[in-house]
Amino acid sequence: MVDEVTTGAPAGLIRRLAALIYDALLAAALAFAATFAMLPLTRGEAILPATQGILAHAYHALLAVLLFTYFAFSWTRRGQTLGMRAWRIRLKSADGRRLRWSESLVRCLLGAGLAWLAILGAWYLSRPGSPVAHAAAIALMVPLAANFAWIPFDRQRRSLLDIAGRARVRRTV
Repeated sequence: MVDEVTTGAPAGLIRRLAALIYDALLAAALAFAATFAMLPLTRGEAILPATQGILAHAYHALLAVLLFTYFAFSWTRRGQTLGMRAWRIRLKSADGRRLRWSESLVRCLLGAGLAWLAILGAWYLSRPGSPVAHAAAIALMVPLAANFAWIPFDRQRRSLLDIAGRARVRRTV
């Protein structure tokens, strides 16, 4: 199959968020499949370090490797995940080539770090606490929000993650 032609126009915020939501659903499906595969080893019990010990740590490592493989393989092979294909955007390095595995690893680690900070902030925000604790929780969510809020203000429509990883997201035809 022939790759779609990149128009060179930067992908906007809405298109990128839509692709991210699509890919988040696919990532959840991969996690469900991996969990289902692990259930016979745990006799149907929850996979927690307190109850499953080393098996739980192996499970978490499996999830991380599985998700990294999905994203990195997609980015290094075609420059697109399934969500990016659906929303007609492509990820390339700053010099226009496909990402390397090492660049994909950096992007995954930075993106996962931003996501975990936001999830942790949301969790703390949902718990009862003082106004100071809630302000700290909101502060944990700021880096992810700033990453996407930067896109409309950047001349090249890059997110902070794109700038840090020396990449760009472009629309395709």
